[in-house]
Amino acid sequence: MQMVTYQRLYNILREKIWNKAYVPGTKLPTERELCDEYGVSRITVRHALMLLEEQGLIERMQGRGTFVKASKPKKIAIMDYAYSKSMKQESPDTMRKLITRSVIVPPRDIAVSLSLLQNEECLYFERLDINSGENLAFDQVYIPLEFSKSLKDELLTRIDFLSIWEKDEPVKLSFVKEAIEAIAADDFSAKRLSVPIGSPILMDTEIVFDKEERPVAVFISRYRYDRFKMVSTYFLGNSG
Repeated sequence: MQMVTYQRLYNILREKIWNKAYVPGTKLPTERELCDEYGVSRITVRHALMLLEEQGLIERMQGRGTFVKASKPKKIAIMDYAYSKSMKQESPDTMRKLITRSVIVPPRDIAVSLSLLQNEECLYFERLDINSGENLAFDQVYIPLEFSKSLKDELLTRIDFLSIWEKDEPVKLSFVKEAIEAIAADDFSAKRLSVPIGSPILMDTEIVFDKEERPVAVFISRYRYDRFKMVSTYFLGNSG
């Protein structure tokens, strides 16, 4: 009878971990609290916890308690800075959600990057990329109004937005100036990515130019550092 009891408790706790009722990093109730909640003895609780530990689902830290073991999912490799292509290959189930869309007077640094006049408006929108209920990345996009006349909401949620945009608008894209840096998540980024404030994240700022070397868009993207890595290939010339 004792065996059935601890196996049943093990199954209950395992299901809670699998169903994210206890997410990675969560501290489990104490042995006494589990005894009271499920009406079992302390030895029964210890047997159940021992099974969970053997399965790699929890870790017990002396003096601190028992915690759900944090899993380390495989990082998505963004190859040669080609986000849409990389996501299609490595994370095809990722969905893009439009958070907001409006016409605004952009911040001064964005206006300068887009060569806008003082108080000139542009299209602004934010998008969030989600996979299996997990927020992976989000971006803020600024596009001059003259290049955004045909942009419908459904187009904004396309992972391959740039290639479709180029077809729908009289714009021929030529090159991108890009800067990638590691930063600490502020309150805004932490809420979007569901990470603690101060967590390390990757920020990618892209200024897109057309064939006439006019700036036509600014993309400011933020990625969870634990879910992405940047991978590139470059060729070396003769070094002599």
